[in-house]
Amino acid sequence: MCHDPGMPPAGSRITRQLAALSVVALLSGCGGDAEARWAEEPVGSALLPDFAPVPPSDIHTKQIEGAWTVEFSSTLVNVGEGDFHATADKQLDDSWVLTQDIEYDGGGAEHVTTDAQAVWGGDGHEHWHVERYVVYHLFALDEAGEVTGPARTDHKVGFCIYDFERAEVDLGSDEPTYDRKGCGEEDSTHLVMGLSPGWADHYNWDLPGQSIEIDGLADGDYRIFAVADEGTVFREETTENNETWVDFTLSSDPQGNRYALLGDVGPSPA
Repeated sequence: MCHDPGMPPAGSRITRQLAALSVVALLSGCGGDAEARWAEEPVGSALLPDFAPVPPSDIHTKQIEGAWTVEFSSTLVNVGEGDFHATADKQLDDSWVLTQDIEYDGGGAEHVTTDAQAVWGGDGHEHWHVERYVVYHLFALDEAGEVTGPARTDHKVGFCIYDFERAEVDLGSDEPTYDRKGCGEEDSTHLVMGLSPGWADHYNWDLPGQSIEIDGLADGDYRIFAVADEGTVFREETTENNETWVDFTLSSDPQGNRYALLGDVGPSPA
């Protein structure tokens, strides 16, 4: 997918202004060279992506209609040699088939059908998402700092995957390859999403789904895990760096207000 140099990533995903170009026009009008390499037969060795989440940040509590939640920002980085490049095609029964396109160092690409699902995000995210691309689980910590008890999980719909911002790693190009237009519109039948090496897909804390309910939880220490591709539906270099975390202490005042004090954080992409 080619990048419109006049459309740099800026602002939130909801307010960002996009040029009035359809996905079809984008894919067919930006030149055969941009997409031709994905259509050739693979030669050599696979150049795989590598998903590495950043520890959740901007941790804070909020009360909405009487219910308390902990909100957070999240970021996923590709630290692999190859692009994460995925295409989705709508079927006659309105289901989607998502394919991971894996580039090879000698040219061409392998096309791997996946079990990933595309879902429409009509909650202010007016485009298609890859369902549960990253998930977030909240656990209590015992006195020894070990995870205990059942998990609480976020309810985020999914992710429109693209080169949102440059990551803090020495990898890849300074120019983005994928942008939000690849996530399509409600009547789209073909999608192209991706994440280039050295680029990050960021979601701010104030977007829908960036929260976990904490009503009924006692004051104490907690950990939020961020887990990339928990179902291992995509191929990547390794899964050893697919998980990170952030710790926080939950407290209450006499009026029943809840507070989150940041603690230790897990590994960051490198």
